[in-house]
Amino acid sequence: MKLFPSIYVTLQFFVFTFQKRQILVTLVEILLPLLFSGILIALRQKVDSKVFPNATIYESFDVDSFQRFSNLQKLQLVYVPGNSSVVRQVARALTNVVLFVVPPPVRGFETEEKFENFVRNDPMSHNVLAAVVFEHSFSHDDEALPLKVSYHLRFTFTPRNAPATEKSELNPNNDFDWHTLSLFPLFQLPGPREQYEREGGTPGYFREGFLAVQHAVDRAIMTAYNRTAAWSLLPQTRVVLSRFPYPAFIYDVFILAIQNQLPLLLVLSFTYVSLNIVRAVVQEKERKLKEYMRMMGLSNWLHWSAWFLMFFLFLSISVFLVTLLLCIQVSPNGAVLSRSDPTLVFVFLLVFTVATINFSFMISAFFSRANVAAAAGGFIYFLSYLPYLFLWPRYDLLSHAQKVSACLISNVAMAMGAQLIGMFEGKGTGIQWSNLFDSVTVDDDFSLAQVLSLLLFDSVLYGLVAWYMEAVFPGEYGVPLPSYFFLLKEEEEDAEKALKGEFMEEEPAGVVSGIKIKHLTKEFKVGSKTRQAVQDLTLNMFEGQITVVLGHNGAGKTTTLSMLTGLFPPTSGMAYINGYNICQDMALIRRSLGLCPQHDVLFDNLTVREHLLFYAQLKGYPKEKISDEVDRILHILNLEDKQKARSKTLSGGMKRKLSIGIALIGDSKVVMLDEPTSGMDPSARRATWDLLQGEKLSRTILLTTHFMDEADLLGDRIAIMAGGELQCCGSPLFLKNKYGAGYHMVIVKDALCNVSEISRLVHLYVPNATLESSAGAELSYILPKESTSRFELLFAELEMNKEELGIASYGASVTTMEEVFLRVGKLVDSSLDIQAIQLPALQYQHERRSHDWTMDDASSISALTDVTDFTDSGTLISDDCSNIKLNTGMRLHLQQFYAMFLKRALYSWRNWKVMVAQFLVPLIFTVMAIVVARTLPNSRNDPQLRLDLSRYGPTRVPVALQSSSGPLASALAELYSSQLSPQLGQLINITGGIIVTRLLELDFNERCVVGAAFHGRTSRFSEVTAYFNNQGYHTSATALMMVDNALFKLIAGPNASIETGNFPMPRNLSESARSQITEGRTGFAIAINLMYGMASLSSTFALLLVTESSIKSKHVQKVSGVYLSNFWLSALLWDLVNFMLPCLLMLVVFRAFGVDAFVENNHLVDVLLMLLLYGWAVVPLMYLLSFFFSTAASAYTRLTIFNVISGTATFLAVTIMTIPALHLDHLAHLLDKVFLIFPNYCLGMCVSQFYQNFEFIKFCTSSPFSELICKTLNITYQLNYFSMSEPGVGRFLVSLSVQGAVFNILLFAIEMQCVRTLWRLLTSLVRKRKQLPLIEDAALLPEDRDVAEERKRVLECQPVVESMVGSPLILQELSKVYSSGGSILAVDRLSLAVRKGECFGLLGFNGAGKTTTFKMLTGDESVTSGDAFIDGYSILRDIKKVRNQRIGYCPQFDAVLDHMTGRETLSMYARLRGIPEKYVSGCVENVLRSLLLEPHADKVVRSYSGGNKRKLSAGMALIGGPPVIFLDEPSTGMDPVARRLLWDAVTRTRESGKAIIITSHSMEECEALCTRLAVMVNGQFKCLGSPQHLKSKFGSGYTLLAKVHVDADLEDSDLLLFKDFIESTFPGSQLKDEHQGMVHYHLTDKTLTWAQVPLHRLLLDQLIVNIL
Repeated sequence: MKLFPSIYVTLQFFVFTFQKRQILVTLVEILLPLLFSGILIALRQKVDSKVFPNATIYESFDVDSFQRFSNLQKLQLVYVPGNSSVVRQVARALTNVVLFVVPPPVRGFETEEKFENFVRNDPMSHNVLAAVVFEHSFSHDDEALPLKVSYHLRFTFTPRNAPATEKSELNPNNDFDWHTLSLFPLFQLPGPREQYEREGGTPGYFREGFLAVQHAVDRAIMTAYNRTAAWSLLPQTRVVLSRFPYPAFIYDVFILAIQNQLPLLLVLSFTYVSLNIVRAVVQEKERKLKEYMRMMGLSNWLHWSAWFLMFFLFLSISVFLVTLLLCIQVSPNGAVLSRSDPTLVFVFLLVFTVATINFSFMISAFFSRANVAAAAGGFIYFLSYLPYLFLWPRYDLLSHAQKVSACLISNVAMAMGAQLIGMFEGKGTGIQWSNLFDSVTVDDDFSLAQVLSLLLFDSVLYGLVAWYMEAVFPGEYGVPLPSYFFLLKEEEEDAEKALKGEFMEEEPAGVVSGIKIKHLTKEFKVGSKTRQAVQDLTLNMFEGQITVVLGHNGAGKTTTLSMLTGLFPPTSGMAYINGYNICQDMALIRRSLGLCPQHDVLFDNLTVREHLLFYAQLKGYPKEKISDEVDRILHILNLEDKQKARSKTLSGGMKRKLSIGIALIGDSKVVMLDEPTSGMDPSARRATWDLLQGEKLSRTILLTTHFMDEADLLGDRIAIMAGGELQCCGSPLFLKNKYGAGYHMVIVKDALCNVSEISRLVHLYVPNATLESSAGAELSYILPKESTSRFELLFAELEMNKEELGIASYGASVTTMEEVFLRVGKLVDSSLDIQAIQLPALQYQHERRSHDWTMDDASSISALTDVTDFTDSGTLISDDCSNIKLNTGMRLHLQQFYAMFLKRALYSWRNWKVMVAQFLVPLIFTVMAIVVARTLPNSRNDPQLRLDLSRYGPTRVPVALQSSSGPLASALAELYSSQLSPQLGQLINITGGIIVTRLLELDFNERCVVGAAFHGRTSRFSEVTAYFNNQGYHTSATALMMVDNALFKLIAGPNASIETGNFPMPRNLSESARSQITEGRTGFAIAINLMYGMASLSSTFALLLVTESSIKSKHVQKVSGVYLSNFWLSALLWDLVNFMLPCLLMLVVFRAFGVDAFVENNHLVDVLLMLLLYGWAVVPLMYLLSFFFSTAASAYTRLTIFNVISGTATFLAVTIMTIPALHLDHLAHLLDKVFLIFPNYCLGMCVSQFYQNFEFIKFCTSSPFSELICKTLNITYQLNYFSMSEPGVGRFLVSLSVQGAVFNILLFAIEMQCVRTLWRLLTSLVRKRKQLPLIEDAALLPEDRDVAEERKRVLECQPVVESMVGSPLILQELSKVYSSGGSILAVDRLSLAVRKGECFGLLGFNGAGKTTTFKMLTGDESVTSGDAFIDGYSILRDIKKVRNQRIGYCPQFDAVLDHMTGRETLSMYARLRGIPEKYVSGCVENVLRSLLLEPHADKVVRSYSGGNKRKLSAGMALIGGPPVIFLDEPSTGMDPVARRLLWDAVTRTRESGKAIIITSHSMEECEALCTRLAVMVNGQFKCLGSPQHLKSKFGSGYTLLAKVHVDADLEDSDLLLFKDFIESTFPGSQLKDEHQGMVHYHLTDKTLTWAQVPLHRLLLDQLIVNIL
């Protein structure tokens, strides 16, 4: 456990270093939340607050006074039921009092339902002032009213006399309806509600006449009950109403902005953060970095907590700054949250941050690909906020359980909390620690403490889900645990010996086995089929030994390693590492595990030293020794001068070295190295061998390789796999004895080599000799051991006749590991028989077909005469189809267009899940918008509200009785007080003093709703003041009802009561029409959601482009001849076709939901036009922006954010500014014109305006009355929807059309490098001044004679003429200087001419400039000075012509597209080259067969092993036989069989007259292929010539390599005897190297011949080391 703190610190160091290097992204993450806070601050600056230092005291008003209506004479009263005389009597009495009209205009309805129908359908219903509905059923006409009367009043749905200021949607006191859904406003402002309204204001209980009617009805009821008593009492009693006084306050309308916008702004603030977390975590998983670190001993909880801590600390900074901005006064108007406690706000935001981080972690656990995760993450994050938009309008209808359930979604909980903060601000107290547990109003039962608790609960819940999902479903990489994994117990290991057999050597005794593998099997599901990658593998590996696992590409080596390291779970079987089970104890295994994976898994932004430090600490190496250990590893890797370089700047070989260092550092007990030396130069490879030999003590090392000499030298035991099974295992000597057939003679052929004569001569002396292979320039024979005595005569004969036979050189050796490997492969699978494969592919095809024909006559007559096997001239198609006449002109254009279009289609098809998800995003958002808009409460009628005091819960009721009051006042006060208890009221007696002052002293809030004061100057007269707290909507009517009840009780007895309700009428015709106008909000909601969905969808159009660009696939396609127009127009066409699908589905949604605006009058066509024009504009914009990104995942997240900001944010800004109350119309029109450059803005405005225009036309043209309303309200509409004037959408459509054209022109301008050329011209003068002196200084260095002669010849020739004569590639003084971070001369004045039929090899250490040269020649890098000519065209002036069918290029790193199969990839490049369509399949088949890719041809490239990807890359370069072919380390990672096949294919291509330039670290490859080669050092040629010429010039004698089999006891004596023999036989011999019984002598006597001794001529890679 002591290790944990140091590992944790290490992890933090790594994470923070990583963020530091990504400074821009880090700053954006920290500052983006501030941007949205800035919006609130800007508003705060604009909006002033006002201080009211004194208490606000209101005068009382007479309840009987009635505001005169302008058309009072036309108004009438309605009563229900109409069959009761007493009700009719009450209604008439009421009319006399209220309308003062005789005869009274009253109308009765039998039922309430009939009245509602009348209101809805009769135009005259707007003349009804109010309806009185008694809630009793009367059996006959004369039935009296009951003692407990219950009735409700029905006034018009929309109040008649609402002031204009309160008809704005923005006003929380809007007077659109009676607010019977709630008792208090959901959002309040500080100060008294309706401050200047003595009578209470909204809803208009006084101004609409409700109080007057209510009081009149109550009096009429009293009169109907006891006319005498009523006439006696009522004239003596005066009832007045008065508002509670309000203490001093500050009025601040800005709180509206907080209440409405704070939740949305907080969600937007954290959207990018959430996307970034998901992307970062999944990208780490996708690149195997996470699993790699876990393999190195990192525990899962540490990994997650390091990520958590990093994001938490960075976001804490953001939250702290946001809190400062919100709570600190930054303007004279005060702070954004001026009343709330900043510490509580900070805690709230911090808790939300924790929930957001864990929410993002949870999302990331469900994905294994960063692109998909980022896409889905953004969608899910915003989607999780949408429930709040549903809940917010219904907040007061929700139960406590519903609110808690909703808060299980963290974004909803945050929105609820932010809403509560806004409510408390409006209430005037702000959120404080003291009211943390309180709800805002009596309506509510929710507090901020509950929100905080739920957010913390959410965080834990999300964390647990992430942990469980990752354990049970780890995705592509990692071992899934059973669903009940936390209940498992450890299993005991049982010892077992490995399998025995003829080809399995006995295991060494007394050695500890570090790795035990038992019956290990791994199956992969490919579609519906199951493929066995590893079958029943049983093998032990021992401590202190290097066990080498060999096998061809796809044999199961990497899969075995992946299972041993926990990357994949085994299907069956078991393995133990250091005694621990790989399925259950992976965490323990990884503490002592070192791994070098096949592909480098490095952090781009960490330096070499930081990598080593990080992993050393991760493995728990003692802290005080770490620095020395890192220095030691740097030294033995020879990386000291690169220790401060970031890993992304290293060459391929250096990255391999670093990966090996990471595997070895920290004293790892078990080290697994997957092809560790691939991509290294000879010197580095030899140094690595020495390193591994030195490091194997007390370690178990497992190594895979394709270099047989490496296996022979390093392997204590070698295991060979084929077809997923172990074929043999033992020491190199054991295997050679088992599989060896004798000696191996290799002859290097000259140009005029007579192979048949050589074979005759060999058989003459050694009759049993067999020809093993003839690959490239190499001829290989196997000479049986029995004929050893005849070798001397054979060698003497060959030596004498070297020139006549065309032999460049020859050598002999005993059986090599390569021979063993090939023989094992051949025994297992005859398809790996290299002799069979080495027949030219089509010849083999014909032989096979003729064989088939003999078997089955009918099936293959057509096959034999297949037209695609022959060219038009009747000759057999060559292996690479170079003898076919290629398409040109329009045919080539069409063929390329088809190839590029097919590539895009396949991408969509293979990623169909992502595509479907993307299509559904805009649809889901749009559907939700329609559903939300249609279910908003606004579109429903208001419910009935009972005006009981008990609805407010327990309340305190102040009751004042003047001491001098008479008996009447006292009786009323007593009756008033008697009704409090049943209605949950607590009586508070106020005696003495002025009542207003006493009321102010009371701490009244929503718990103090009504009150009453009783005065009586005489015994016969009294005045009652009903006090009401106007913070509630309906308190005035409740206060009046309480007083009227006291009067009724005085008349009818203590059991009498009147219950009053407010039940607004349904909308009448006029009101329905007006609500239609506000339906424009549906259009607004659809627009907002559609834009958000489209922001996500349109970002996907850049994904493939960014991927192609980052892996250099786009560059290889360009080099292969693709026309830019075909590349981009095919993408545009496919994406528009693709885009059309969600558009058509969108129309289906509009039709299904019956959105009239988009469906009626063939508007679907108009909507489709709008959407397609948006696609036309946004797709090329995404293409343009894709140039800024290097990874698809970051492109997706950032483009989505860009689309949201450029669409949703701009649309919102303009829409809000057009609200008349804000007086910002001018600015809105200006911004509208500016934002026309954004396609997303144009789409949003199109949808919104189109919808709004439809609603306006529909309403305004429905009737003359509606037309009058439209003129009154100044509503404009356009009958032509595409009008250029508002609200027509013409200008947006024109803008979209122009944008599409402009963006496409810009795209082609950039791609044709117009901008880059201009920039280069501007900067070239400045740069050349700096760079030319660097080149001139280098020119002073001395030069080899051969190099100087080549330079002279090249400079004197005419490139165009020379290329016609026979040199398709000419380099003239080609130079490259990199100027970033100091000038570096990478390529220094190379001059060279490569002839037709020549294979030219570029050799040199990593970083010598080979790849840079290739990049310049293919146009991937600019040329600093000099020029090069390919087929007579300059790469500076005619790069397009150069690329047009003239170059084949296999880059250093595979530029293959994961989503295509091998066959599809080769077919694409065949079409790009212009191979006629009828020959494409034949040519592709040839290349597949010649590179042994046929078994994998129809698998997606993603599933290929490293070697198979290299084969495919080489095939892409060779297909179509271009005149010049560049191969950059083509055979890296290939097995020996595949390597020889490649050599064969390259040789055939060379012999067909092509110029091939190859770089390689395999010197054997260069000897086999190259007719000439040059060695590069520091960007210069150090020597140049044929391999034989260089050997003669730089070689000095012979090399003797011998492996002495020694017994452990006699080791020294055996070796000494052998050394004595060599030194006495060859005087002057030098011992160069000696380890593991392998001795390496250099024989300096040049007069020796092979006839005297069977030795190697100096190997080419040793020669290279000599030169360097």
